[in-house]
Amino acid sequence: MKAIQMLRPEAGAVGFSTDQPIPEPAPGEVRIKVLNTAICGTDRHIYHWDDSVSSMVSPPTIIGHEFCGHIEALGDGVDTWHLDEYVSAEMHITCNECRACVAGNQHICEKTVIAGLHRDGCFAEYVVVPASNVVRLDERFVPPHIGALLDALGNAVHTVESASSIAGRHVLLSGYGAIGAMAASVVEFEGAASLTICEVQQGNSQRARDWVESLDSKVPVFVHNPATEGSSMLDEIRQQTNGGVDVVLEMSGAPAAIKVGLDLLYPGGEMMQLGIPSGSDLAIQNFARDFIFKGITWKGILGRRMFGTWTEMLSLLERGLNIEHVVTHRLPLSEFSHGIELLDSGQALKVVLDPQK
Repeated sequence: MKAIQMLRPEAGAVGFSTDQPIPEPAPGEVRIKVLNTAICGTDRHIYHWDDSVSSMVSPPTIIGHEFCGHIEALGDGVDTWHLDEYVSAEMHITCNECRACVAGNQHICEKTVIAGLHRDGCFAEYVVVPASNVVRLDERFVPPHIGALLDALGNAVHTVESASSIAGRHVLLSGYGAIGAMAASVVEFEGAASLTICEVQQGNSQRARDWVESLDSKVPVFVHNPATEGSSMLDEIRQQTNGGVDVVLEMSGAPAAIKVGLDLLYPGGEMMQLGIPSGSDLAIQNFARDFIFKGITWKGILGRRMFGTWTEMLSLLERGLNIEHVVTHRLPLSEFSHGIELLDSGQALKVVLDPQK
């Protein structure tokens, strides 16, 4: 079969081959024929062999963890699924024994194994996953190019839905990458009082403006570029939001963006932190003023709840959530490296790959 492998522990050491063995499902597993798969930010970190992920990957490994497809083979003991069902899968494989799992928090399992990092993933014609991790899809609401990126949509939905509420509240979203763009769509769909998007990368900032232009919405949406607008931006946003925002969805991890979010939070507000700072430490200026004396809630967000977030995001898509604008490029699997180039240069939001081409 075709597959994309990280071949060696060094930047750019990725290979496309057509002679990888088709994996056989073990007892309790299923084999899925991949229709579409999508490049994630984590895949970019693997490709560049960044410190944040390099310790988790042992080349040679088939990478990739966002996909959809049809069940093609059943391992022994699997009787809850049928051949040819249209599915995706949660690629975090949990122990179901640690304190987090027992408490129903499998998304923060102490012993998580991630397909595409710790074991072979889905940048291939076929992938094997535990049957218990499979999620049924409905192609009427989830076409394959959208089914390919549900992992990322789950992160966006989990971030948004972790706030105590969105409807009728002023929301600031920092970072309009792929997950940020999906989160923005969820916020608008859920009827916020306003949505303010802050993005410093020029291509993504323009894509945010293009998305706003395409909307037919009652929700006011503002786009700001902190890199070009300066300190006057804060006063303008406060004016647009009646004194400050109620919820910050921090998707970038940039210390400057985190500072802006804390500055703009109205007393009693909430910050949902999905973005990961590039450094291991983070210095907070005016911590007492902007955190304690405001009485805010700051919550770290990791992945998706298993499987509550999946149920919620599939319901959103069935109800009409539109994230078509997030998919900017669709390529054959063999052009994975070109997809990385498009993402690195800021020309793409989400790149979907087709292993069947």
